[in-house]
Amino acid sequence: MLTPGANTALAGAQTAWTLEADRASAFGSSTAIALLPVDEKRTPKGAPALFHAPQRAWMEWSGDPHLVGCSIDLAQLPEGSDRVLLVVYTYSSLGPVSALRTLRLTIDGVVKYHLDLDSNGEAAIILGEFYSRAGQWKFRALAEGSAYGLSALGRRIGLDIDDANPERRTPGHESGRDGSVCAATGTGFAVASSMLVTCAHVIEGMSDVSIHSFNGRFRAEPVMVDTRNDIALLRVEGVTLIPVLFSGRAACCLGDSVVAVGYPMSGVAGGGVHVTQGGVSALFGLRNDSSLLQFTAAIQPGSSGSPLFDTAGSVVGMVTSTVPDAQNMNFAVKSNLLVSFLDACNISVELEVAKGALSAADITRRVQASLWKIEAKN
Repeated sequence: MLTPGANTALAGAQTAWTLEADRASAFGSSTAIALLPVDEKRTPKGAPALFHAPQRAWMEWSGDPHLVGCSIDLAQLPEGSDRVLLVVYTYSSLGPVSALRTLRLTIDGVVKYHLDLDSNGEAAIILGEFYSRAGQWKFRALAEGSAYGLSALGRRIGLDIDDANPERRTPGHESGRDGSVCAATGTGFAVASSMLVTCAHVIEGMSDVSIHSFNGRFRAEPVMVDTRNDIALLRVEGVTLIPVLFSGRAACCLGDSVVAVGYPMSGVAGGGVHVTQGGVSALFGLRNDSSLLQFTAAIQPGSSGSPLFDTAGSVVGMVTSTVPDAQNMNFAVKSNLLVSFLDACNISVELEVAKGALSAADITRRVQASLWKIEAKN
């Protein structure tokens, strides 16, 4: 029985495996599987093989939603690739893979790897990789998660993957009034009476965007999108929004307490806002990106676009990303960059100088009317 990080030699380039989960018939309805051919640096070297897509020359699906099977000819992988990542993911990142409870992988009838997902809040997980080392094909058991699903994992390695359900009718996914299934969800917060901001990746490639809360559902349209800094400005008609207040301080300090409020895991975790608390753990993002700050408040799929508040209830950032294989290494666009973006859009925000510390409950009550769930679909 393999454990995460362990590897085993395979009999040869021709290999076959089966995968089942505690939740019967999940594969193909709410959950799917992807095979990603890459090189040693995880650079994509060919098109992904998706569970619902036609076979590739180097692999063939078999089995059924109860017990998925696959045979792979590793010697026929796309040129330049020396490994294949085996990924389990939920369609459109609308829920965690923990709904499967346990994954049971069997390779060539003898190698077994069981992974408990009960505490996993991520929308995609790399279950393992088939790879070549010194002329020998091997399999390594992994448990690398991606909080924002397969599409985000693909973007991280330079691969464009559509992780939506091809039939757009995944059970358990929250539907709009017309019965169509949302392809992406996130959080947005008001910055003017008819404007709100969210992350660009939440609405990227989507043609129909709406916002809703307990105050109702309204259509929204993108006004300005900054993909480099992952910021999108949306205009909303039919409702008067209540803008948040931004911090009047020049910058956060290491160790400052922060509160994230948003709509994570839409359709799974309930319809109201969720609140998590943490602290500012670094003033830079990955590779010393000065546009981001790092924080420890827990986030989940759907948290993208959530405002990050200081103890005065003022916005100090917008949740944008996480490092899935690290613990609480989350990132937010700094508020000064948000303010500059909004200023360029001729939107003046109201600044507040801290006057005293509020509890997380006080902050939530104060800002809840300014927060909206974003739903986007094609």
